[in-house]
Amino acid sequence: MSFAKPWGNYLLDNIVETTAPEAISFFPQTIAWQLIFIWLLILVIKKSYQSWKTYQTNAYRREALAWLAQCSLSTKEDIRQLPALLRKTALLASEISKNESFSAARKSRQEITELTGPSWAAWLDKQCAKSQFSQEGHSSPPDHFSNERLLAQLPYVAKLDLNNSEFNDALAQLYQQIALWIQYHQLNDACLEESVGEQT
Repeated sequence: MSFAKPWGNYLLDNIVETTAPEAISFFPQTIAWQLIFIWLLILVIKKSYQSWKTYQTNAYRREALAWLAQCSLSTKEDIRQLPALLRKTALLASEISKNESFSAARKSRQEITELTGPSWAAWLDKQCAKSQFSQEGHSSPPDHFSNERLLAQLPYVAKLDLNNSEFNDALAQLYQQIALWIQYHQLNDACLEESVGEQT
């Protein structure tokens, strides 16, 4: 016995299957969207490059903060190096912030190294609004441990009394101010020239 027609629904005999569409491209199809896509791509590349440059430029900050983090306030050698760390960071910042000739960069470096005492503390304060080193406006007794006094005298004091609670508190305060300055300073060349003018 043979069947004239195949098994199944006879109504589907003459149906032609539709072909599947081609894969949809994720690339924009119109000129306007292509231009927007290219513009966004350029913007992302530019922002990434700027972030990388900022990261590279702030390497000296990371190194200074890393040294400060491992610095022990119970070790006399580390304590004596706190003012030097701050000065070195300021010098490195001045070199990085200036895109000028070698002689001009050398001049600004020399101006920073010549700042001492109140003019140095005032200059530090002008570069960072979050830190306070200067003693201006504060009436404190001569034996008071101010940030300005500690910056000037720490490297030269013959004997550091680490058992003095007032000295330890002042040292912790100086440590915190140095960390703030390293992290948030923004060098202003006009402030540098003004501070040097006041000193001379």
